[in-house]
Amino acid sequence: MHYLRSVVFDAAAVIWTLFLSPTLPFLRLSNASSAQVRGVSQLWANGIVFLLKYVVGLDYREQGRENIPNGPCIIACNHQSLWETVALSAIFPDASIVAKKELIDLPIVGWYLHRYPMILLDRSAGRQALRQMLDEAKRVVGEGRKVLIFPQGTRQAIGEPVLFHAAGIAALYSHLDIPVLPTAHNSGLFWGKKTLMIHSGKITLSYLPPIPAGLDRKEFQAKVERLIVEEADRLIGQHRTSVRANA
Repeated sequence: MHYLRSVVFDAAAVIWTLFLSPTLPFLRLSNASSAQVRGVSQLWANGIVFLLKYVVGLDYREQGRENIPNGPCIIACNHQSLWETVALSAIFPDASIVAKKELIDLPIVGWYLHRYPMILLDRSAGRQALRQMLDEAKRVVGEGRKVLIFPQGTRQAIGEPVLFHAAGIAALYSHLDIPVLPTAHNSGLFWGKKTLMIHSGKITLSYLPPIPAGLDRKEFQAKVERLIVEEADRLIGQHRTSVRANA
């Protein structure tokens, strides 16, 4: 059943993307603002979340919403599946996501990502890429928006060693002088890193108390990594205990 639902979801996601694709030439010809592009992108993201819920049976719950700062902040989240990229885009519609530059090569979707605007990082450019990321992040914060980053840099399956690419999140924290919202989830239990199979259930997304600006860089780096890893482990263990209890 999970396999069939996953196949139906994949087909529906493609149809939904194609359904919205005619907006691309209109937005290009009308020189649409990034806010208009974000509006269409939000419609797409919310549609995908809807399909996951009603086709696959995969929903989510949020914990700790009272910890989300009202103004600009850096949302630092663990990365286990494709789910959090889409879901967090829907939950934080004005946030700009730090993402690898290669994503803009994707047909249709890439154009929207470039105009969203996202903070696109060219990993091969070294320090120049870091400076560009900081400049774009400062612009985002100046517009009163949030910055979303996955410090692991890429998806890591549950059970794999958790590796953080600390330079990006540490540079943002040091230069932007805004709080960081550590965020964790257990999406990898339902949607694996290297599989199209999606399982039904309820992902837990947890927002921890923000880390204030002004900490020593190494102290911050150690703290944010520890908080995210410990919370993700707690959520995974909590779910597994619940499954065993109901078996």
